[in-house]
Amino acid sequence: MPAPGASQIESPASGFLKGAGLQGEDIPGLAAAIANTTGQALTMFLSQAMVMPGIPVAADPITGSGASAGPGKLMPPPAGGPGASQLEGLASSQCQAQGLRGEDADGLAKAIAGTIAQGIALFCAQTMVMPGIAVAGFVSTAPGMLQPVPLASPLEGIANGLLQQNGIAGEAAPDLGKALAQGVDLALTQFAAQAMVSPGIPCPPGASAGPGRLM
Repeated sequence: MPAPGASQIESPASGFLKGAGLQGEDIPGLAAAIANTTGQALTMFLSQAMVMPGIPVAADPITGSGASAGPGKLMPPPAGGPGASQLEGLASSQCQAQGLRGEDADGLAKAIAGTIAQGIALFCAQTMVMPGIAVAGFVSTAPGMLQPVPLASPLEGIANGLLQQNGIAGEAAPDLGKALAQGVDLALTQFAAQAMVSPGIPCPPGASAGPGRLM
């Protein structure tokens, strides 16, 4: 399945912004900018993500049949996903497309890009490939599943820090940070539910011997 698209993210993002008490004519555009940037970032992530070798494997040494017997890990960015520098231009263009301009626009785009990038980095650090992937002939023959982790709490602190760092202040800034963190967290939860580990990982007895990709 593809990564979550903007259409899956925009409505929840709008709900999080409104739930945080943020109002005004720019809120629908802000929700769309967050959703579009996040959706494109997750498409990039899906194409870059790598499953690291070393997944425990219980396989018959003669037939090579068995299954993965322990969790796997994802490679961290920059090799395993986009970083903030790759996403800033994307976030800026999305903000402009939604009519979000003015002296705070660049700072807002940087905060959105940084929060998404940090969310992907946390996802790679904490999300595990679940055990039980079928192996035959010393190669994985079935897709693997990802175990999602809640990231809203750490992302809220990151988002608030990035907003302050980029000059987005005022009494509404913490509410914006919370809503941004919730939106990115939900998108990554959807990503974990939709993305799967591709078959074809070399799996000799003991542990996987090569990297895997997501699909």
